[in-house]
Amino acid sequence: MGEGGTKTGDPGFCLQPNHDSEKDDDGSEKGGGGGGFHLKRQLGLWHGVSIVSGLVIGGGIYIAPRGVVQYAGSPGLALVLWGVGGLLSLLGALTYAEIGVVIPVAGEKYAYLEELYGPFVAFVYIWQYLFLIRAGGNTVKALMFGRYVLKPFFPDCDIPPTAILLVATTVTVFLTFINCLSVKISARGQTFMTTVSKATLAIISVSGIVWLLRGNTEYLENSFAGSTTDIGSFALAIHSTVYAYYGWTALNFLVEELKNPSRNLPLAIAISILLTTILYVFVNLSYLAVIGVDGVLTSEAVAISVTFRSLGPIAWIVPVLIAITASASFNAGVVCGSRIAFAGARRGHLPSILGHINVKFVTPITALILQGILAVCFVWTFEVYTMINNLVCGLLAFDALVVIAYIRYRIRNQERIANRLFKLPLAVPVAYSVLVVLLVGVPLVTRPMESVSGIALSCLTAIPYYVIVIMWFNKKKRTSVHRRLDELSVILQKLLYCVPEGVKYTKHKVEVNGR
Repeated sequence: MGEGGTKTGDPGFCLQPNHDSEKDDDGSEKGGGGGGFHLKRQLGLWHGVSIVSGLVIGGGIYIAPRGVVQYAGSPGLALVLWGVGGLLSLLGALTYAEIGVVIPVAGEKYAYLEELYGPFVAFVYIWQYLFLIRAGGNTVKALMFGRYVLKPFFPDCDIPPTAILLVATTVTVFLTFINCLSVKISARGQTFMTTVSKATLAIISVSGIVWLLRGNTEYLENSFAGSTTDIGSFALAIHSTVYAYYGWTALNFLVEELKNPSRNLPLAIAISILLTTILYVFVNLSYLAVIGVDGVLTSEAVAISVTFRSLGPIAWIVPVLIAITASASFNAGVVCGSRIAFAGARRGHLPSILGHINVKFVTPITALILQGILAVCFVWTFEVYTMINNLVCGLLAFDALVVIAYIRYRIRNQERIANRLFKLPLAVPVAYSVLVVLLVGVPLVTRPMESVSGIALSCLTAIPYYVIVIMWFNKKKRTSVHRRLDELSVILQKLLYCVPEGVKYTKHKVEVNGR
């Protein structure tokens, strides 16, 4: 998924009224209203462009092209669908930016669902996110890392599948361990690695353009021959583009720090998504021009295959850069997933042990370890493109729920939101919700096993857990089962040297809430 940087912000979920605010010198509102300390508006337009593009550009562009070409059937249609994916992302990003302004709730989609639908739908989302969407995204990135690290050692033959799985497992364990030690260590190189990602894509794009300028156009002749006419394949091809673009939902945290947000927020989104779309189209043009459709479908590491052919002796640098990109994207996913699990435990939607913090390193160690275990299990059990289709269907399904509920909220509260900082034509969220519903509904009917098998499995576990544990078991008086769970929690706390959030720990005693 396109997550070039980690998400930031408070994971708590309290609705914060958007009171009338004072004005800055540039005419924009100050963050928040009333007295006290507030975030300062100090980010300009190009800061916003940089941050949004950093969120969007990640490792997906190196693994999604095969899925797009596989379902599209032709190079011409594949390139068109990359443009469609960019347009869909633009509509979604603008819609979420407006939602963030109108409903200023910290916690992104989880908080929106709880505010608009109630705790049950929010729980189903966090369960899906933890056990499918985030774990699946981390799995895809780990497998991509394994492929791109190993491909230079197997340039003329297939990489042994077990070798890919072992490398993917190793990087998963290593990055989980690093995040358990320190948030600062994991975040320190994130900006550098995001820059490396953009530079790598630029190198691939330029190499492809030079290849075409030399007259090597045979793979692009009759570009639309063989294009699919199956609507299910068309939808799944767009799923792969969505996977590469996704990541923009975290940009709502920019609203309080952006100068003149009514102007700069939509401009930052539009410019960054437009630039990313152009970059992605040129990268895929390079893939298709240099090795053709068959090459994209058969290559285990398409970017390496392209650069080995187009760059010659300096091509070795690309696998190194892509490995850095993959690890950065994976690391961002580990950080985000663990914080969502931590927040879910705080809200009572997940076991309380996931809200425990390591005493020495002050990291959410139990949530991090759970993310690592899930990713390792998925590495050894799921096929990459089935995983991509499932997690994209999960993401889009909850996008549809959020946007449809927001459209209803906006229609019923037109006077309340008439003078907001940022307001789109109603056609934008409506168009996005219609497209998303189609992208989820069509594969559900035509290709259910390829798109929603993972969602169905996670729902079959989520609903019983909510009914038995949250609705019924937690309301019962304490029983022997509660005592056994407390004993297990104590064992894990001792083993992982962690305590619940809010506990004041010293070497000789533990204080809870100051007592």
